[in-house]
Amino acid sequence: MSNKKIDDGIENDMGPTPTPWTPPRDIRDLFSYRLAYLVRLNDRHAQTTLVARYGMTLGEWRTLATVKYLGRPSLRMLARATQQDEGQLSRYASSLIKRGLLEKRPSETDQRVIEMTLTAEGETLHGEVMDFAWRMNQDLFTDLSDEEQGQLLTLVDKLFQSVIDMT
Repeated sequence: MSNKKIDDGIENDMGPTPTPWTPPRDIRDLFSYRLAYLVRLNDRHAQTTLVARYGMTLGEWRTLATVKYLGRPSLRMLARATQQDEGQLSRYASSLIKRGLLEKRPSETDQRVIEMTLTAEGETLHGEVMDFAWRMNQDLFTDLSDEEQGQLLTLVDKLFQSVIDMT
């Protein structure tokens, strides 16, 4: 990950994250805001690099990678798995199909359902981008000790399960 400081003219020094029971000064003190902000910063870096290196957007990459792990999903299944809008996913899928990375086929069990699969070229690109994404994820942890990394992953899993249980 680049160490280049983002200078957008806005003061982004938020200071330490207060506990959830400390009344917030403003939105920047909310954990959910900070987490979303962290994700947006990471996504912006990934988007820039993906477009430059692989000629694909982050949304296209995530669509390709999700089709890979789901096997032969329909658009509806893909939308459920990613919690995204079917219309947006359809645009990503159409772009990937035009580039020869995905193909559509009728389902073997229900001819009314169209499923997506990776082409050979899509499989190759998936492998390359997956390696890049893995390295990028590793970069997020470079300033954390092994113990901190383990704690963070355990806590994120716990929070993730908590959100799932709320829905």
